[in-house]
Amino acid sequence: MKNLRNYASIFSAALLFSLASGAVAQEKAAAFRRFTTTDGKSFYAVVTEKSNTSVTFKLQNGKPHTVPTRLLSEPDKLFVLKWTKFKDDLLNNSEFATLTVKELLELKGYQSFEFDIDGNHIFVDAELAGKPVRLMIDTGADSSLIDTAAAKGANLQMGPFDQKIRGVAGEQEAAVTKVSVLKLGDAAIENRKILATNFEKIGGGPGKFDLIFGADFLRELDAVINYKEGRMFLMTDNIPKKPEAPKTEGNKAEFRRWTAADGKSFVGGLVDKTETEASFRLQNGQIAKQPIEKFSEADQDLIKKWSKLRDELAKDPRWKQMTVKELLELRAYQSFQYRMESNHILVDGLIGTTKTRFLIDTGAYSCVMDLKYAKEVAKLEVGPMDRVIQGIGGTAPAAETKIPEIKLGDAIIRTRLALSADIHKGALGGEGNHDALFGAEFLRELDAVISYKENRMFLKPDNSDRGEVDAKPAEPKKEEPKKEAEKKEK
Repeated sequence: MKNLRNYASIFSAALLFSLASGAVAQEKAAAFRRFTTTDGKSFYAVVTEKSNTSVTFKLQNGKPHTVPTRLLSEPDKLFVLKWTKFKDDLLNNSEFATLTVKELLELKGYQSFEFDIDGNHIFVDAELAGKPVRLMIDTGADSSLIDTAAAKGANLQMGPFDQKIRGVAGEQEAAVTKVSVLKLGDAAIENRKILATNFEKIGGGPGKFDLIFGADFLRELDAVINYKEGRMFLMTDNIPKKPEAPKTEGNKAEFRRWTAADGKSFVGGLVDKTETEASFRLQNGQIAKQPIEKFSEADQDLIKKWSKLRDELAKDPRWKQMTVKELLELRAYQSFQYRMESNHILVDGLIGTTKTRFLIDTGAYSCVMDLKYAKEVAKLEVGPMDRVIQGIGGTAPAAETKIPEIKLGDAIIRTRLALSADIHKGALGGEGNHDALFGAEFLRELDAVISYKENRMFLKPDNSDRGEVDAKPAEPKKEEPKKEAEKKEK
């Protein structure tokens, strides 16, 4: 894969678990925060409980301190409004701290797919009409596209090439094509019409990728894209399915058949475990304990992977009500509410000191700016037009461009080389829609997560080029907030 200096490939723009296990984490996670009152006084504390009109804190000296909510600064009022005992207990639970984003989202009902990254592009394996295909996940694609060779290979019905699709390099012909069935895991997208076009012009085709999985399907399936763990998540239940037989209600749904190494078996529900022993609730309600080593290898593996915390969270209505935003903020992500225009994800930021509207594009290799914007608005150092970008329509000239700094919220990317091109030429989303493509290189660097259901993008600011002064402001000596807190108590 050629590097950025030579080439950029762009595709269209009452929790039931005990907190005993979290006792060690409690001391570590009880992070004292500076709270400020409307008269400018401040103190360090953690929230322990709240009512409709007041909030109770634990100060650094261990004493409780209750303040009317109306006397807190606006940012602190918002913090208290969002605070819940449930989320606080999760944050202070040592086992919860070990759960991956994959485990968190699967507990929310998402199905996950591991993706490959090649040249900063995301690829997922799937089936098209029973044949294996490779999909490129492209948030910058307004709608999904299929390669003509893949459509012919799957015997799909293609109409005449009387349609036009447009991208950063111009336009090319396309044909309306009926997709009989596209399968990703448990998701089966059936009887849909998408456009077929020649992928060779855009760097795809046989042996590379067969279908661009665009924003139309990503929105429909409430997709979440997680760069850090290399996974895409889909809510497959969003796809209409044939009616199924009603599921049995009650505890029986938790039971399964467990088999011992000697072939004997029983039916029960796993309710607890230690390092050597597993406890089961039998169908008669009794609890039975069995050494883990006596089970078959397959059941031993299930028992070792089983988690009491995950099991109880899956049953807790408060967990089901938590949003992806709330979950990821517990993982120290910063989030941005983005706007959708023509299925494009738009986020406001800065290039240098100039306000910039970015189109978030997983199909773009890196950052590419509109040439006019780079020269006339951001006043950047733009080189000669001796570089090339590739996308719908083929290739187009581009210029190497020096970027002093990009800012998205608290995330900062400093001193980078990018490309500038006429990205609006004949493409959807003209001048004024966006100024630059925020591509996969920076999304990977910042451990980005994109959630279509909540219209949010999440970044890890601490992964960025912020200095220590930017990332971690110096805190006052601990004695100072203690004295201030003690004064307020008197």
